[in-house]
Formats: sequence, C-alpha cells, structure tokens
Amino acid sequence: MGRLIVKVPEGFAHPKDEAGEYVPVAHLEPLYYLSEEEKACLQVYEDVSEGTPVSPIFGSADQLTSWLIAQGNSEAVVAQFLEWGHYPSLVITDETIDHLID
Repeated sequence: MGRLIVKVPEGFAHPKDEAGEYVPVAHLEPLYYLSEEEKACLQVYEDVSEGTPVSPIFGSADQLTSWLIAQGNSEAVVAQFLEWGHYPSLVITDETIDHLID
C-alpha cells in the first residue's frame, strides 16, 4: 500500500455504502469538480488498492505533520511525504521490510 495526500474541502465526507463502509475511490468525482480554493484541507488516503481515507482532515500542513509524527513516523519521513505528496507505506528489499508511513 501507499499513501497519498489529497486536498479536500473542510468537512468533506468520503462516500460510504449502505453498510457504512468507505466506497473505494469514490472521492475522485466529487473532488474533481471543486476548485483548488475550495479544497483547502488535507487528508491522507491509502492509494494502491482501496483509495480510502486513513486520517482525519487537517486544516494545515503543520497539523498533518503533528499527526503523522504522533503516529510514530520520523520527522525526516514526514518531511519527504509532505514534499512529494505521496509515499509507499513500506519498502521491501532483499533483507528487510521497512515501514515508512504507518
């Protein structure tokens, strides 16, 4: 899985089905029609297989940074995540599996 920072409007609610489960990638269409000014907040999404939110909505990058660090991520990894806007949640090498963003 990977993680992606998605710009969303304040109070955005990712669409859910009748059972209350997130509908994968259902955020794409409603967000497509909004201007960048309307999408003033940030939310972290799992973006490889599900396309569903994995964080609360944050009003600033500083709030997102604090939350990611509180989740156990290093400052260096969080800084890279914010710069790129996306990140793999783990990396598999010949000898190890490293979790980058939890």
